[in-house]
Amino acid sequence: MIKCCVFDMGGVIVQDYVIWPELMAYLGLTDKNFYKKDGRFHEALLRHGRGEIRENDLWSIYTEITGRTIPPGETESLLGKFFHPKMNEPVVQIVQQLKAAGMRLVIGTNVIDSHYNIHIKLGQYDLFDKVYASHLMGIKKPDPAFYAYILKAEGIPAQDVFFTDDTIENVNAAANAGLNAFHYTNAQALKNHLLSLGSI
Repeated sequence: MIKCCVFDMGGVIVQDYVIWPELMAYLGLTDKNFYKKDGRFHEALLRHGRGEIRENDLWSIYTEITGRTIPPGETESLLGKFFHPKMNEPVVQIVQQLKAAGMRLVIGTNVIDSHYNIHIKLGQYDLFDKVYASHLMGIKKPDPAFYAYILKAEGIPAQDVFFTDDTIENVNAAANAGLNAFHYTNAQALKNHLLSLGSI
């Protein structure tokens, strides 16, 4: 019996969350995939997502790699500058149904501090009982420790936990941890699956 549902945030609960095309253009980089192709910057992003380094440290590494500095006069988080997530309303409706049925609802998300703070400001976590955020946990999906952390904190056996994410690697890792894992593709498929589990 499912007692707790764990939702990914970006790509499931919210849409329009990708910042990189706008940010790279703002920085004057023609290669929109720079952040993926350069291993040093990618590793720095992973460390930032685990809360190991601050955003200022990330941009220092960026300067070391590219010889460029960020545009002068910036007083806000550059990683937050182009982050404008919108709630995925069909999924929100499903979450509301689960909540009305008394389901324990949590977020399990790979997130950075600037985005986390924007979600809070916009009230996008408000439907949920708890948020497990990678930058506060010090662990990112698909690390098995991410799922173990949530299971321990919730005190619920893996077989009683439902997990959904739009990234298949994260879903597979959750399944390997014993959770009822479902690869999110659209709201109707999610609803049908939850109906099949008797959760709504």
